[in-house]
Amino acid sequence: MPQDPSDYASLDTSTVITLTELAQCCGLSAAELDELVDYNALAPLANSAIERTFSAHWVMPLRTAARMRLDFDLDVFTVAILLGKLIQIELLERQVQSLQALLPEHLRQI
Repeated sequence: MPQDPSDYASLDTSTVITLTELAQCCGLSAAELDELVDYNALAPLANSAIERTFSAHWVMPLRTAARMRLDFDLDVFTVAILLGKLIQIELLERQVQSLQALLPEHLRQI
């Protein structure tokens, strides 16, 4: 597991990280992350008896949401809504990229 929080950006999305690690790398507290789970905005992989675990795919959207929380003084409920929208945007961007890859090269420039 990376020691420097900036190294989390390079994690493979199949990597599993703990609640503590996720809190450390995204700038939200474990209690705030638990609240996001309660709002169904953040989905743990498994509820182990020791500590919740998450896919590393949550790292970048949570870091973005945490930065926006500080910039705009948002509460955790608003962060939950924002996180959902960030994930939705990410999925739509991937779909657009996939569709653009199907276009002939001369049409991709438009």
